[in-house]
Amino acid sequence: MISKKGFGKYSHNSHDYLKNVMILIQSGKILEAEEILLSLKTKKGLNHIGFHLLSIIYRTKSDYSLALEYLNQSIKKDPFYADAYSDIGALYIEMNNIPLAIKYLQKSLEINPNKLSPNKNLGILFRKLGKLQLALKFFFKALDLDLNNSGLHFSIGQIYDQLDNFEKAILHYKKSVLLDDKNGNALISLYAMYLKTFDWNSINNISSKLDDFGTEFFQGGQPLTLLFHNDDSYKQKLMAENFFNNVFKRKVLNHKFTKNKKIRIGYISNNFVMHPVSFLIEKVIEIHNRTEFEIYGYSINSKEDNVTKKFYKSFDVFRNISKISDEKANKIIREDKIDILIDLMGYTPGSRMGILSTRAAPIQINYLAYPATTGSDQIDYIISDENVIPIDKQDNFSEKVIYLPRTFICFNDSTQISSNLREDPFQNLDPNFSILLAFHRVEKMSTKALDCWIKVMHKYIDSYLWVKETNKLATNNLLDYFKSKSIDLSRIIFAKRENLYEDHLARYKKGDLLLDTFLYNGHTTTIEALWSGLPVITLEGNSFASRVSASILKSIGLDELISFSKEEYTEKIIFYLSNKSELYKLKSKLKNLKKDGKLFNTKEFVSNFETILKKLNTQANY
Repeated sequence: MISKKGFGKYSHNSHDYLKNVMILIQSGKILEAEEILLSLKTKKGLNHIGFHLLSIIYRTKSDYSLALEYLNQSIKKDPFYADAYSDIGALYIEMNNIPLAIKYLQKSLEINPNKLSPNKNLGILFRKLGKLQLALKFFFKALDLDLNNSGLHFSIGQIYDQLDNFEKAILHYKKSVLLDDKNGNALISLYAMYLKTFDWNSINNISSKLDDFGTEFFQGGQPLTLLFHNDDSYKQKLMAENFFNNVFKRKVLNHKFTKNKKIRIGYISNNFVMHPVSFLIEKVIEIHNRTEFEIYGYSINSKEDNVTKKFYKSFDVFRNISKISDEKANKIIREDKIDILIDLMGYTPGSRMGILSTRAAPIQINYLAYPATTGSDQIDYIISDENVIPIDKQDNFSEKVIYLPRTFICFNDSTQISSNLREDPFQNLDPNFSILLAFHRVEKMSTKALDCWIKVMHKYIDSYLWVKETNKLATNNLLDYFKSKSIDLSRIIFAKRENLYEDHLARYKKGDLLLDTFLYNGHTTTIEALWSGLPVITLEGNSFASRVSASILKSIGLDELISFSKEEYTEKIIFYLSNKSELYKLKSKLKNLKKDGKLFNTKEFVSNFETILKKLNTQANY
């Protein structure tokens, strides 16, 4: 039975034939159930429950329009049938039509305030709207109605996660898993919380449950989180396909597309704000060749800042579609007659894969933010290079792989760096010390990587590790881990957040080496370090996410900084700390590459990128 977002929780006071239909639906015999109900409909023998059951059948087919039609007929039969209003609200949640969803869910509660599904779904909606305290109110009301509901504990955990109340988030995620050990959403969210707080003991305890998670069938959870767990791109594809087919699969609308005189490119993102993706893509948008291309931007983020204001100017057309439904957003993009729609999200936070699932443009591309396959049959291509996706690994991606020369990743080569550090935590130390940088998100900092860093720190007692300031729990757990390995905690320095990007970049100049993370490499962090003149030591893995730093290093001729085992990774760090003259040669090479425009050249990147886009457009038959 469909229970997603409460859909299909109908009353059981019905005739025997309806009970038989319910049994057929529950046993997966959808066609038999549909034939019975349509036959009764023809004979005008359906009551409000019968129309409700028909709506459930068409929801399973992703035919939302028919599902809504039959729910409305159910209401005509019984205007006080609360379950029908509730399920219309649930459908509008699926369609991302928040105003109508709220209207129907509130109507359901007017009729019966003690219904579980509308309380739960209003919690979901108000969470989407950022009204977190109001969302908690509805979730806790729902929990009063069903104390042992695993899904409700999961939803409450999500809100506490957003509120950065990690202790309560972990508490509710744990309760959710305890109540239902098959609740994959809660299990993966609990794992994500352990990563976010660097709870290494819990990470180790939960890891064995994740090795084949979601690969045989859909088990819930976000595919992004498991990119931190393994670097098996084949397993990543299996999970992504199961995830897409169960969460985002839609009936593809029969659109008729026509080509434009100028190729019309659309970029869709939640990150046209102060965000690493914006720093990478901003100049690409600015310098697209306007004689051949028209560039449209679609923001799916209701928040806007000074970076957003720049994008309003750099795009030919820029629309904020964050507050409209997937269906309406899809319609707007189609009416804009976009030739190629580039999704800068994948399954990263804030994504709207539902907009692309019914086909918004004749060519749809996965690029930049999500370093893995989407598993979607509606995303046609993924932008790559031959290092992040080797030719013999193309089958591990549902998209067709498009190769850029050098590296797939872009960057703004006009990015400025402050000449001086705003704060220098090392100014009073002995000049012979070494500074190892690791300005990574804490989720990427695995114990395997840290053990390599610790080995180096034991060998070089005058070395310091400079890491990004993170949340309190993660900070304490990181320090506990270093302490357990006999590292003097005064050698771990936390870098506070800088308001200006150029001030942040200036800090890289202070370091001797950037130590890359694995299994999930630094992406923007690696580029920032190299742009600032700081060499990066990386360990190349088997997945897209674990090969990005190697791709960047190969593109600038620094293959010697790539290692293929933990032992080699550690040895390379030790070698360069022991041979400062070799380290200075690397820094000098980076300086010259930058001076000669060969480190990152945005104009060259855009030219190569546009060549590919023109070829795809020419080849497309529409």
